[in-house]
Amino acid sequence: MSDIIIGVIGFGTVGKGVVKILLNDCVMLEQRAGCKIRLKKIVDLDVTSDRGIKVPSGMLSTDINDILNDAEINTVVETMGGETPAKKFIDAVLSSGKNLVTSNKEVIAKHGRHFTALAKEHDCTLLYEAAVGGGIPVLQSIRNSLSANNIERIYGIVNGTTNYILSKMTATGADFSETLKEAQALGYAEANPKNDVEGYDATYKLSILAGLAFRCHVDYNEIYREGITNITSADIVAAKQFGYVIKILAMGINHEDGIELRVHPVMIEASHPLASVNDVFNAIFIRGSSLGDAMLYGRGAGEFPTASAVVGDIMNLAFRDRIGFERDTDFDLNKRNVMSINDCVTSFFIRCVVDDTAGVLANLANIFAKNSVSIQSLQQMDAKEGSATITIITHPVNEAKMRAALNEVEGLPCVQKVASVIRVGLGDEQ
Repeated sequence: MSDIIIGVIGFGTVGKGVVKILLNDCVMLEQRAGCKIRLKKIVDLDVTSDRGIKVPSGMLSTDINDILNDAEINTVVETMGGETPAKKFIDAVLSSGKNLVTSNKEVIAKHGRHFTALAKEHDCTLLYEAAVGGGIPVLQSIRNSLSANNIERIYGIVNGTTNYILSKMTATGADFSETLKEAQALGYAEANPKNDVEGYDATYKLSILAGLAFRCHVDYNEIYREGITNITSADIVAAKQFGYVIKILAMGINHEDGIELRVHPVMIEASHPLASVNDVFNAIFIRGSSLGDAMLYGRGAGEFPTASAVVGDIMNLAFRDRIGFERDTDFDLNKRNVMSINDCVTSFFIRCVVDDTAGVLANLANIFAKNSVSIQSLQQMDAKEGSATITIITHPVNEAKMRAALNEVEGLPCVQKVASVIRVGLGDEQ
């Protein structure tokens, strides 16, 4: 069996964890793999900072060519993150016939199909378990353990930053901006948190998850995306009053005529397993045709959880050679229709601030009825100083009809503002 000789590109948080595992647990890894697993080269722009691990002399380099031009290195780990320059480096690695293991969800979501074709052309392998869910083995589970199932639904809490923020807002009653600052101070959120709080990170991950789960090529640009920046402490309080918890979910639902893919905040029942997933933890809830419901849970980011998945992929290379698995064809698939958000059906929570005058509730009810929006509950709250807050929860309704009703509601002279519109439930009742 061929030895696995490794080069690592990127010596940041995840790369450091990978190096520590490869150096400290080498004997155990080789016993399990049945072959030699050796780290030969680490490339990073910064080779002087102390990472808390003693690296053998000559292993560090600032030149990517020290990996690309080394014929002995047959497997490259990329942990840089982002699209540039990672795509250029991955292209070069695969074109040289070296296996590529990455934790980079953005570059895989955007270029996975291209990379798969390149790997096939040059007879090497692309693996990216760590791109979704950190240390949670969700991609392997879908590929292998759940291969006897048609995946019907997949719901994921896949971004630790936003889950931490919403969890803290729920626990403390603090507002979004205050909690974001705390998350940044703790290192859970970046100085520029847009990728996380606006839902881009979760969208990249959903495109990867949905492609595997529904056996199709998914363009991440077709996924509906909505972040958490408009969620307020008042929304959190209202959710509690109705028995819900607010989470931002990556949602995929497999329909006969297409797939429904969306990332946005959801009010989910407090009794649902996903409601108890807090702080920086991730979870992926899967419904399979044979299995039924299952949930995978664990740390979705961080040095060792993500490095664990990266090294797991390195081990999979050894296991594949042993039992003769075929090369991956994850993105070598047909495309399916992704439903427009306007065609999706879900329940809604609406919070309106209105004039505290007679006839307001009747006006609202008439508009909803005219647009075929059925109201499940309607309550008037917090009447003071000539204004009142009205909360409405609808029965499942077509998104386009809901939007048409809201446009009319916003035009009513008695409506001061539509303060919140949040989707409710996981659509299991459809």
